[in-house]
Amino acid sequence: MASRLTNEATDTIPALLPGTDRHRTMLFPRRRTTPRTARNFVATTLSEWGETSRLDDMRLCTSELVTNAVLHGVPVGRLVLVRVESLDAELRIEVHDSGENRPTQRVPEESAVDGRGLLIVAATADSWGVKERTGPGKCVWAAFDRADSGAAPLPPHTSGPQGDTS
Repeated sequence: MASRLTNEATDTIPALLPGTDRHRTMLFPRRRTTPRTARNFVATTLSEWGETSRLDDMRLCTSELVTNAVLHGVPVGRLVLVRVESLDAELRIEVHDSGENRPTQRVPEESAVDGRGLLIVAATADSWGVKERTGPGKCVWAAFDRADSGAAPLPPHTSGPQGDTS
């Protein structure tokens, strides 16, 4: 039975995960509006960090990965986690969901109206993949190399307690 998505406004919930000052996570409900709000979250985060050299590419990949999670990965009543990371060598978008089906890149029929999301991610990002998670589900990610993006390298990491910057 196909699930129905709503057009209700999204109330995002900050995830309280430990980490460095160069990542941010946000949980989103499984709704029709989630890809848009996830794109805005990624764009706002990267803009605040001054990481805008490939902002349009990262927004596009976020949209495709979150749309796949909402339509094919997240069971009804579950959430999608989006993580943005600024690492030494790359900028990275991760989309976590609790669905068991692993996405596969395919070549759709020319007249098909869907099925191109991972083709778009593969053509836009420098690399992408799927990794296992602790617990149910998977993480689908897209990475953007700093050397190819013109992004400045990160300043040296400082020591001391740090947390999520959401």
